[in-house]
Amino acid sequence: MAHQLLDAREAAAILRMDSRTLIRWARLGQVPAHPLGEGRRKLWRFLEHELLEWVETREGDSRKSAAGTMTVAIGAHARRTA
Repeated sequence: MAHQLLDAREAAAILRMDSRTLIRWARLGQVPAHPLGEGRRKLWRFLEHELLEWVETREGDSRKSAAGTMTVAIGAHARRTA
């Protein structure tokens, strides 16, 4: 099974959030992400299956109100790409 590698813009579109917020979360280790390069200005890449798993784990956390919205967005994305 091939894993789709996404840039911040693509991953943010799936999660329906701003790409700058997603990159900030990646820097803070709050979302599964893979930095490319050295130094302060890294390129961030995201594996689609890791993002989907991350959203599923957040669904159980009632303090994270955006998780339900993300699940709906990802479900819609999955239907479009199927």
